Amino acid sequence: MRKKIFEPLWLGLFMLSCSVFSAQSSPNLEFATVSGVQNPQGNGPVYNASINFVKNVNNPSGVAYTSYLPNLKVDLALSNQQYNSAVMMGYNINNTSISVYPKMNYIGTPANSDFTSSGASVGQGISIVNNNGVSLFYNTAALGNKSTSGTYAMADLTITFNRPVDNPTLHIGAMGAFRDQLGIAGGFELVGSNVPVTLTRLSGNNNNFSVAGTSIGNVSLHPNDVGTQSASGSVLVSGNGITQLKFRMSVRGDGGELTWGNGSGDLVTFGISLLESDLSITNSISNNTPQVDDIVTFTIKAKNNGASNNTGVIVSSLVPDGYQVISASSTAGSYNSSTGAWNIDILNDGIEEELYIQAKVKSTGSYTLNSTISGDLRDPFMGNNTTSLTPAVSARAVCYNDPNISIPGTDSKFGITTLQRAGQHMGNWPMVRKSGHLVLESNTKGFVITRVSTGKISDITIPVEGMILYDTTEKCLKIYSDNQWSCFSTAACP
Repeated sequence: MRKKIFEPLWLGLFMLSCSVFSAQSSPNLEFATVSGVQNPQGNGPVYNASINFVKNVNNPSGVAYTSYLPNLKVDLALSNQQYNSAVMMGYNINNTSISVYPKMNYIGTPANSDFTSSGASVGQGISIVNNNGVSLFYNTAALGNKSTSGTYAMADLTITFNRPVDNPTLHIGAMGAFRDQLGIAGGFELVGSNVPVTLTRLSGNNNNFSVAGTSIGNVSLHPNDVGTQSASGSVLVSGNGITQLKFRMSVRGDGGELTWGNGSGDLVTFGISLLESDLSITNSISNNTPQVDDIVTFTIKAKNNGASNNTGVIVSSLVPDGYQVISASSTAGSYNSSTGAWNIDILNDGIEEELYIQAKVKSTGSYTLNSTISGDLRDPFMGNNTTSLTPAVSARAVCYNDPNISIPGTDSKFGITTLQRAGQHMGNWPMVRKSGHLVLESNTKGFVITRVSTGKISDITIPVEGMILYDTTEKCLKIYSDNQWSCFSTAACP
């Protein structure tokens, strides 16, 4: 009986030498070992394993693994055993106890190019000398005297994620084994999931790695764990909100020997990778207590906290009616002030982009700026995807504002006359003054301002904030403030 062996040392060194940083990384979550991250350390046989995903910062060409929060864990459990210890973790031929969580080159002769990690091009992203997989042993010795040319259901493998995930990728290594003249091949049949899913072959060592409908297997006539008769590859599980998958594990023989033999079986590795992205949004304003006619700047910050680069990122941030948008600019993407849509599109792991909206305060009231962010990838934490900001807007006391004393001001013609041209100098009347003020003093004279009826006030087509007139219909002094004419009845701006 051929025993599955370690990858030759030269191939491992070759793969290490080829591990370089790519020009554009696409971080993802994988099966690997990182100090401080709890993952299986010992040998089997066991029937359950819990794996904590780690982040590959420079996927697909690098192997810079780090711990990842919020923690994503998957439980793999064997059940529905059709024979005594029909499938075990951490076990091998000849009743040998092995690691529950070995490297992917522990079994047979898979190559990096056989696999495709999440977020990578075909044949990239998995390192057989760095990535791990759970070891699954199809114990064909348990079949006893059953025909070696049959196919037999052995057990169920249930995969349970601690939170919903989208489109995970399965990485299965070295399906196939050989004892004397007997070829053996384990396989997987999808029999259940919490949401509808489909299986798609992404890559494999050759056509013997087959994905057909709900079945994954080695279709070689004479399966083996090495060479062209082996089967290793990656399978995309397409579906959103996946929390559980169940596979029926079956094994077949090619009839090359009359008996299965003591200690016989097929050992494979089983790994998973996936993408997710925690997006967050924050709002701020340059002045949280603005007055009417103030110019303020809203700053909206969109950030990708990782783990993966996100696409189709869009922020909805419509400036409320109490403000008039003057201009908008952003560090990425484009903003539509009419719809409030800020299209960022690509927002990579760890990157923060900013949108600046300059607006004029139109009126008093409670006007809230609501902002939300979304993208194509599953977001593990939705609590930071929405934010709101409600500045405290107050009326501007135009009639009591302090004068401008910081600069000389602009030229204005100013004149007071009783038709004797007071202050006239060389024909210069009205005279030019800068930032002047008017003082009227009299014990015997009054000040007459524009007098119009209520119906005629609308003839003033461009009223100015602070303009005063006398309404002869309502018989009150009126001032134009906050976009309306109001009777001036108290010692303050109406």
